[in-house]
Amino acid sequence: MTKFVSVLRKPDAVYSATEQSPFRFEEKASATNDVKYDYVVGKNSAKVIVYPSGSPVKFLKLRFNGDMRHVEAVMGDQWERCGVDYPIEWRSVCAGRVLPWFCYAKSKDFIACYGVKTGPDAFVSWQIDPHGVTLFINLLSGNNGTDLLEPIVACEVVQHESLEGEDAFFVAKRFAKIMCDNPVLPSSPIFGVNNWYWAYGKISRESVKQETEQIVRLCDGVKNRPYMIIDDGWELNRTFGKGAYLGGPWLPNAKFGSMQATAEDIHAKGAKAGLWFRPLLRIGDIPEDAKHEVTAGGVTLDLTHPYTLEQIESDVRNFRSWGFDLIKHDFSTFDTLGWGSITPNFINDKLTNTNRVCYDKTITMATAIKNLYKAIQRGAGDADVIGCNTISHLTAGIHSCYRASGDTSGRSFEWTRSNGINSMMRLPLNDTFYLVDPDCACFTERVDTSLNLDFLEMCAITGVTTLASITPNILTDKEEQRINTIYQIADKNKNRYSIKNYDKNSNPEIFVSENGKDEKEYNWESAYDGARNIISWLN
Repeated sequence: MTKFVSVLRKPDAVYSATEQSPFRFEEKASATNDVKYDYVVGKNSAKVIVYPSGSPVKFLKLRFNGDMRHVEAVMGDQWERCGVDYPIEWRSVCAGRVLPWFCYAKSKDFIACYGVKTGPDAFVSWQIDPHGVTLFINLLSGNNGTDLLEPIVACEVVQHESLEGEDAFFVAKRFAKIMCDNPVLPSSPIFGVNNWYWAYGKISRESVKQETEQIVRLCDGVKNRPYMIIDDGWELNRTFGKGAYLGGPWLPNAKFGSMQATAEDIHAKGAKAGLWFRPLLRIGDIPEDAKHEVTAGGVTLDLTHPYTLEQIESDVRNFRSWGFDLIKHDFSTFDTLGWGSITPNFINDKLTNTNRVCYDKTITMATAIKNLYKAIQRGAGDADVIGCNTISHLTAGIHSCYRASGDTSGRSFEWTRSNGINSMMRLPLNDTFYLVDPDCACFTERVDTSLNLDFLEMCAITGVTTLASITPNILTDKEEQRINTIYQIADKNKNRYSIKNYDKNSNPEIFVSENGKDEKEYNWESAYDGARNIISWLN
């Protein structure tokens, strides 16, 4: 790093906190450096090793001083999904802005990249200011310190600097490869339908049959089979209305009867079968010490308890035995850390929320969450898994597909614009971390069909998942023909497009082919003559 501060050296200042440290541990007057650690600098990275420290460990802050006054704009990732409330965007320098996992700092002609390798055993964020770079490491167990029994590599720090005048998108793509050594990727493209955004849970075996027939017709001429993904609404105890319950035990309701027969229906019609579930919410006979919180009409499970991981792995094995080719799991971040836990500043939010105590207090939350994902993948075997409401940097290397955005919508295109389109800022992570899933193009009577056709086309040309929710019998022949063309692009999965002006617009509109000769440009603001300002998830 010649133009920017290097973090592959010993830090200039260190602050840390255990359960015994003062609340204001970052103030010089109360700094105690209670956490025992090493910052081991190698040729291309630096490992942060944290040791048992006499008291449960909570935080470690490493400061690298230097001149960053030439930085004009900074972009950071999000902990989890991104979109309207937590966008991925380039902004001016802001010292207090929390930048989860990695960030880019742009001067006039150069870009510096700071990050940690995927799969860390801590939540890690960055801060950039005119006078240096800060690395903040969250070592909590629930909302308490972690009582480590042995040393852990909390994270492995990496950095990268562009050549002069390099395109920001390709710099980001190259850095993504540096951060993720062993991505897990699908063996074939993922395209087809998910029935959530037209039915919103009001589904049956018969409606799935109808949708499968539709998607197979729309995919006439493709080589790979499309997916028919059954979302929420198949489960036995599902209720609707205020206080609706959407959790286990994971058995089919009367409208489905047999999920094995449902999967067989899908296969017989020429599609692959996918299934949604919420792993951590349950009712029934649960060990008391495995219960995390009474909520949402049931009980969330403590993901550090052996019962939880054994039960969830068993659930997923059961889905596979029914014949499902893809598993989508949802809500685990909310059910683990609480609603609102994906805010960029969740570290401070958790400091003041003291009701989350884990069964196993010897592992960090990052480790516990990874263990959950690994249990799900073990149950799934070689099947593709989509992690929805999961942590991006912890998903990479475990699951092959990541729901990168907040929800799109069959009620208002604004959700699709602000969430699905913004998630394309994660396109550099596609095929370097996992397959990016920006959610569905939603074809209903309430949203603009032409914009959703553009959204679906954007997905196909960039090589991310190409999924739609399509109300039966709503499309014209011409619209069906265009969807067929789009699915054929997704099926071939060649000549992928990148984002033009990656550092100029957080809702990308211009995409460039690999050979640089072709461009696709979309206008995502045409539905409401700009962004819609008065909006709720239900309208």
